[in-house]
This record gives sequence, C-alpha cells and structure tokens, in this order.
Amino acid sequence: MQAESLVGKPVDNWFVQLESSEAGLTEEQVRSKLAKYGSNELHVHKSKNPVILLLKEFMELFPLLLLGAAVLSFFADAKSPGEGYNLIAYALLGVVVLNALVSFIQKFKTERIMMSFLEYIPEKTTVERNGQKMVIDAKDIVPGDIVFFAVGDKLPSDLIILKSSEVLADESILTGESEPVSKIEFANVNHEAIKSGILYSGSSILKGDGKGIVINTGKRTAFGRIQHLAEGVKEELTPIRLQLKDFVKKITFLALAIGIVFFVIGFFLENSFWTNLIFAIGIIVANVPEGLLPTVTLALTQASQKMARRNAIVKDILSVETLGSTTVICTDKTGTLTQNKLTVRKAFLNMKEHSTDDIPGLQNNAASRPFLEVCRLCTSANSVLDKGTYKYVGDPTEVAILEFANKVGNIDHHSFTGLKEKAFSSSDKYMSICYRTEGGTRYTLFKGATEVILNMCSQIHLNGDVVNLDAETRKRLTTVHEGYENNGLRVLGLAYLSTDDEGEVWETEQKHNLVFVGFIGMIDPPRPEVKEAVDKCKRAGIKIIVISGDKAETVTAIAKELDIVDKPVVVSGKELKEMTEDKLNKTLQNKEIIFARTAPEQKLRVVSALKEMGEVVAVTGDGVNDAPALKKADIGVAMGGSGTDVAKEASNIILLDDNFATIVAAVEEGRAVFDNIKKFITYILTSNIPEILPFLAFVVFSIPLPMTVIQILSIDLITDILPAIGLGNEPPENDVMNRHPRKSSDKLVTWKMFLRSYAFIGPLEALFSFILFFMILHGGGWHPGVEPEPVLYMTATGAFLVAIIFSQIGNVFAMRTQRESALRKFAVRNNWIFLGILFELAFAVAIINIPYLHGFFSTGALPLRIWGLMLIFPAVLLFVEELRKLLVRRGAAFLEL
Repeated sequence: MQAESLVGKPVDNWFVQLESSEAGLTEEQVRSKLAKYGSNELHVHKSKNPVILLLKEFMELFPLLLLGAAVLSFFADAKSPGEGYNLIAYALLGVVVLNALVSFIQKFKTERIMMSFLEYIPEKTTVERNGQKMVIDAKDIVPGDIVFFAVGDKLPSDLIILKSSEVLADESILTGESEPVSKIEFANVNHEAIKSGILYSGSSILKGDGKGIVINTGKRTAFGRIQHLAEGVKEELTPIRLQLKDFVKKITFLALAIGIVFFVIGFFLENSFWTNLIFAIGIIVANVPEGLLPTVTLALTQASQKMARRNAIVKDILSVETLGSTTVICTDKTGTLTQNKLTVRKAFLNMKEHSTDDIPGLQNNAASRPFLEVCRLCTSANSVLDKGTYKYVGDPTEVAILEFANKVGNIDHHSFTGLKEKAFSSSDKYMSICYRTEGGTRYTLFKGATEVILNMCSQIHLNGDVVNLDAETRKRLTTVHEGYENNGLRVLGLAYLSTDDEGEVWETEQKHNLVFVGFIGMIDPPRPEVKEAVDKCKRAGIKIIVISGDKAETVTAIAKELDIVDKPVVVSGKELKEMTEDKLNKTLQNKEIIFARTAPEQKLRVVSALKEMGEVVAVTGDGVNDAPALKKADIGVAMGGSGTDVAKEASNIILLDDNFATIVAAVEEGRAVFDNIKKFITYILTSNIPEILPFLAFVVFSIPLPMTVIQILSIDLITDILPAIGLGNEPPENDVMNRHPRKSSDKLVTWKMFLRSYAFIGPLEALFSFILFFMILHGGGWHPGVEPEPVLYMTATGAFLVAIIFSQIGNVFAMRTQRESALRKFAVRNNWIFLGILFELAFAVAIINIPYLHGFFSTGALPLRIWGLMLIFPAVLLFVEELRKLLVRRGAAFLEL
C-alpha cells in the first residue's frame, strides 16, 4: 500500500483503508490477508541442491571439450583397438570428474557460509490482535496488523507510526546513511516529509518506543522492492569466463585444423579413410591439454583460500581473477572506508579549538568543567555491564560523546541529583536535563542542533566567567560551526543555566537566556589502513569512485582525508536524476568523482554506465540498497560483518572484516592469478608439440613411433601437473601493483603464447627428444625401413619421454617470469615447483631403472652419456628464453607474450 494516500486523513480512515481497527485484526482477517498477501518472508538466498551444483560443473566449456575428446577417443578405440585410445578416454573422464569434485567442494563450502548468514527478519514480534497483545512469528504479520516496537528491535515490515516516544531509527541498511533518522507520528507528517512517519522493514530502533500499523509485508516492503530490483539485474559473464571461453575456441580450432590437415595428407600417402580418421582423432586428442583444467581449478581454489586467510570469502572461484582486472572501484563510505562508529573529533570551548587527542589542553581549558558536565550528564545513553566491563548503549551520537567525556576527565555524577528530563524531538531539535547540585542550585543542561542552541543563548562561558554573547562573538561561532559542517562533522551545541527558581527552564522565557559553553564535532572516522590501500590503487591505475547516501560534505571530507580525491566533481542524487546518459558519461570521465545522497537505482545506473564505457567495475556495499549495483558489477563485494543477506547474495566476494584494504589485497591476488594462469597455460601447451610430432613423423616418414599414448598421458597428467600448479602459486611479481589494469581487449591466451609453445620452445623440446631417440636407435644398429628390436625400441622411446621431462624442467623455470630475468627467481622459494621437479626426476629415474615399469611405460635402461646429454637440455632452453626476455626488455615488443 502507498502511505501517501493516508497523509492528512483521520486515523479512523487509516484503519478503514487497511481493513483493521484500534484493537487490531481478528483471526479471520489474518487468515484472509495471509491468503491474499502471503507470508511476510523474503527468500534472500535459495538453498542450492548439491546434486545440481555438481552437475553444473560438467556443463562448462572446458569440461565439455574434454568430454568431447573422450568420446572421440572411445570411437577411435572401437575402430582401432589396442592403440591405447581407451586409456586416453578414461584419463580424460577422470580429469573432468576430479576437477568437478574440487570445484564442487569449494562452492559447497561457500553455500554453507551463505546459509549461515541468513538473519534478516526477526523470528518473533509483538502485535495486538483482537484487543490483546501477543508474540507471534514475524512471518505471520499481515497488512493491518498493529506492531509494537522498542529500543533494539529490528522492524519486520513497513509500518506507519500510530504512537511513539521520540523515536530514532537506523535505516542505513536501506539508505546507506549512517546518521540515525528521527521519526514522528504519521498524523503529524505532510507530503514533503512523509518518510519521517514511516518505519521500514529491516531498520532498527535506536531510541524510543511505540506502535504502528503495518502497510506492507514481504516483497512489497521497501526492503523487498530493492531485492526485486536486484533480482531483475541480469548477471553477465565475468572476464575470466569470457577469456576461458575464448581459449577453448582457440584450442578447439587449432586441434581441428591440425587434425583436418593431416587427415587430408593421409590420402596423399595412400592411407585408407579409417586409418586417416583414426590418425586425425589422435592428433586432435593429443592437442587437448588434459592437465590444464585441474590446474586452472586448483590455482583459483588456492587463490581463494589465500584470500579467505585475508578475510575475503570467494563465492565463485572465477571471481578471484576478475578482481585483478578491475579498473574502477565504486565504494560506499560507511563501514568500508570508515569505522562505522561515531567518534568525537573536535571540541570548541572558551573560543578555542581542541582535537580529541589534546587531552591536557582540554583539561586546562577554563571552560572544560561545564563543557564536560554537559557532555557527561546531558545524555540519554546508559551504561551496562557486559562480560565484566561497563559499556555504553543507546544512540551512537550519545555514546560517542559519553566516551569522549570519560576519556578527557572524570565528572562525579553522584554529586548531581536528576530532577526532570526533556527528550530530544525533531520539532525543537534539542534535549535538556535538570539537576540539583549539592549546593541546592537548579542546574539545567542543554544539547542539540547548533543553530538552535545558539539562538537560545544570550551569554557565553569565557575565561572562567559568564559574559554577554555579543554579535561579533556570535558571528565567529557561526563561522566555526559552518566550517565544521563543511568538513563533514556532525556538530552539536552545548549550553547550561544555573538558577534558584523552581520550574523547568525549557518551559519558561529563561530558555532564551542560556550560557553557551561550546561545540562538539563528530565523525565516523576513516579506517587507518585504508589510506595505504588507496595509494596502492592509485599506483595500480585503479580509479576510486565514492557513492554514498550520506550528505556531500561528509563524503567529500572522508574522501579527501583518505587522499581519494583532492578537487572532486561532486554530484548529488538530485543532479544525477536530472542527468542525461551523455552527461553522465562525460561526468564519469572526470578523474575524481563523488556521488552523494544517491538512491539504489542511481547507484545501479552509475555502474551500468561505467560498464558500457568498457570499465571493469568492482562495487562494494552492505545495505539492501546496494544489491542491484552489486549484482550488475563485474565483481560485487559485500560486507560480511555489517552487510545484509540481500547484499551478500548479490555479491561475488564477502569481506569478513568490512575493510576496503582487504579489497586492494584481493586485487593484488587477482592480478597475480591472471599472470600465473598465463604462465602455466604456456607451460602446458609447450609439451603438445613434442607429443604431436612423433605421430606425424610416424605416418609421414614411416619411422618407429617415438612416443606411446601412455607416455603422452604420463606427461600431461603426471609430470606436468605439479610444476604447473607451482606456477599457479607464484607470488605476485614486484611490479604487479605498479602496472595499469590490463585492457579489456587483452586476451588470457594470445597467439603469441601459441607461437612460443608451438613454434619456438615446443619444437626445440621435440628436437632434443628426436636427437636422443635416433642416437639410441642408430647406436643399436637400427636402419630406416627395419622394425627395431623391442628392447632397443623401448629404450629409444624412454629416452624421448625423459628428454621432454627434462626440457619441461627448464621450461618451468623460464616461465616463472614474463619479462624479468627468471634467474633471480632461483632465490625465491616455491615449494610446489621444487616438489614438482623432484617428483619429475624421481619419476624419470624410476621408469628408466625399474624393470617392472618398463613394459607399461615402454622404457628401458639408458646409458650414462644419455643422462649427461639430457642435463644440457633445460640449460639450453632456459638460456634461449633469457635471451628472448632480454630483447623484450630492450624494446622488442613483438617477442613479448
């Protein structure tokens, strides 16, 4: 229901429109409304069936490519049994299943974390039905119900206030504004201030109590409408998904192209159709990097685990890399850049300004005693015992002032006897408490909006005396107040009056004769670690845009203090609403931008515009109002501590510490992941050439087959895996956060990478292997056209296999860097790589020297001189790569990967 239709109408008319009464709903009405409106629930996160989660792992492009290769291998085995194609098929199936299980386990853990977050609507609430108060399940609330609320309650639905006592509500969950909102009875509102008479679902009561009548439940609440807006945002493929999709297309095209070419060549060699087809299938399957899929998954999973140790939970492991490509971070202010805790920053008394760190200066100020007395005694906050220590509870503003007063000095409140209190109200904007001192004087303290307090003062406490407040001093005080507000501070004025008269000062003309004692300026301070994170973003070429629901002065002050901006373009929600798309695009091209007082759909509009401009956008948020933008962004980052369930559901990553600095650490990890994926893809692709060429030489030149299917699988799934995982775990290179974000057009796998693997290093590895293969065959008396003796043949194929293994050792060291010399990396420990190399060497020694393994792997014992030659191969390969990188550093960009 729209509350606007009730404005200005009698309360009785409200009940008529809402089909209710002062005594609440009847049981029959409740049943009817439940049937009409449904339960008061929002299914923020729908539990995912584990079976469906697992099955989805088999539907990605890369697993489908491997499954296709497995089908071809089974077909080839059926037509040509005994050639080992069935082993390739089973190996491919095993890789797909293993990868699916690893990825599924990671996502299932995240799913369990998401289910543990769901605490949006309170379980129980107090209502009046049939004239009786009762506690019911919040999901059973319907429009027309009369709901009671008090301090600490979270509102279960949207309601208009029937009766209340000085209510303050925290609506930051919906609006992103950290400042509490004063609420009044709906009967007193007009169309311009209608929101002040409404309490919204999900908001919390900080002060006061009362009751209201429910106008909307479930998806019809403000909370539900924003969630619906988020659900309507279409999720787009992340950059890494697009890159992997591009890679699969390239590797498929390459494999098919090579297979078709040699299928045709076979006819020129007068082979039969089926012989050519089986051979083409073998070529295609050999081009598929079986070990790449689990390596990518493990690399991303391990990066996710690293980020978890840094307080970032990754819901989708592919999101890890996306962060690394981020060009713009759209961040809110409260709780992300700031501590989400109001703190006193400035105190102005006796016409002097003090920072809150200047304790001696404050204590020695001539006006410190009355100033601190107002701070300590004129308050609505209370102290409670919590785990053996006292802490303050109540309105965040009151708590901040009390903590400040106790930090500066100890005021003996026991020497004051409380008489009467006037609570803060949105109409007069001040509070007051009257005490009796030990001397019998009535001591009345005032605190409130600065302009209100100043207008009530005719005197000022100056240099220990009470003197008249003249026009010049009043003007100076107004200037100070305006300066504080322009710097983003929330400012309150403090005053007092001592009299011997009975009666309350605020009820007499005496309230215009107060003694002004000072200002107190508060702010939600920046997190101390954010400034360094901002500097890292700037060096990394990442633009930061602050989008907040707070007022422009506060947002700008925080952004300037953190060095996010210097002279920004500040756009209000009202200005943004009136902007055309062209104007918005031009505005977003400014180097420094701040958006203040923005609505949820406006944040979504900004993110959409940035994406259309080609930016890779990361968005932070915690409120329901952030959910649409979080979902639209390339990477949505929700706050785990203060964040709502809707925000967490819409995001890709959840920060457990709600800290902007954690985002920057995650960006660094993401950049390293992208670099590392390029490294191990290039590394794995390299061995494809020495695996393919033996089959080509076998068919074209009628030589003995230099490599068996089992040997190919032993490289792809045994010896290459650990070093590739090691490359995936390489720490970020020193300059990773000094580079500008890569362009959206930059590919994960480039043709230059294919050229390095297929036309440079791969052929070099094949050359080394063929040299050893023919050395052993000729040394054993083999001649072309003659079938070699079995032991001699197995020794030669074993040498071919081990030559590839040794060459890949040089290759993995070369791939540890992209531009810099890899020689420096010898001093940088990478346990996965060194463990992988040790395993490769142990595997090579075992299959060559253990007779029991000779038959399965088609190997034989090698002479010592062959081992000596193999030791040269990795050194030669590393030298060639070092020469290429040197030329790249000297300007030969065409040689860069």
